[in-house]
Amino acid sequence: MSYRREIELVFDTALFQERDEQEQQQQDSRIDLWYLADKRELSPLPATPEKDFFLQCIRDHVRGMMMAPSSSAPRVSRLLSTVSASWDKANAVARHVRLLNLSFPTSVAKTSDASIAIRSSVLLVPLQTRAEVVLTLQSVPGVAGEAVEVAVMPDARVVYGEPFNVVKMKDFLDTKLGGCVLGMAGDGKQQSWSDVVSELHRRLLARGLKARQK
Repeated sequence: MSYRREIELVFDTALFQERDEQEQQQQDSRIDLWYLADKRELSPLPATPEKDFFLQCIRDHVRGMMMAPSSSAPRVSRLLSTVSASWDKANAVARHVRLLNLSFPTSVAKTSDASIAIRSSVLLVPLQTRAEVVLTLQSVPGVAGEAVEVAVMPDARVVYGEPFNVVKMKDFLDTKLGGCVLGMAGDGKQQSWSDVVSELHRRLLARGLKARQK
């Protein structure tokens, strides 16, 4: 079964039948999730580190769901709902990263099996200063049958130039971006990462110019 022509969920229907404890331990080999969008003929979308990260998180999550006892094993509809809601979060993050990169050079790298780091370079030309914003995405244990939970842990540092208060920079990012990733439907509740970093850029620039006028 495919979703948005981007991912494909493959599973054995026997997963949803009665099974003993030994069979439960073998379920992870009978369910898998693949990325398809890079292979489609019309408007292919290459895989990105953030999408690979979510793909692995979702795969682990649904395999964990299928390890539940027969009495609490999910129905097909619940499984599909979990995968689709989780992939919506992946697309939301990909959109945030794409918009960030339009204004600030941004890279994404895997830091562990359960985390990635999104790094954006914030250049303040008039101040001859460069700062860096790092958003670490960390997979966290979630409720079986619901979308995967991914925490956003912001950080910041000054690479060179003005000695800005890094603690205050981090507090600003925590207030605006700290928490968990929301899906596309939750965009209204979560500020654009690009907008937040742009606001930080404006604040730092204003603060630095004001300090130089004293």
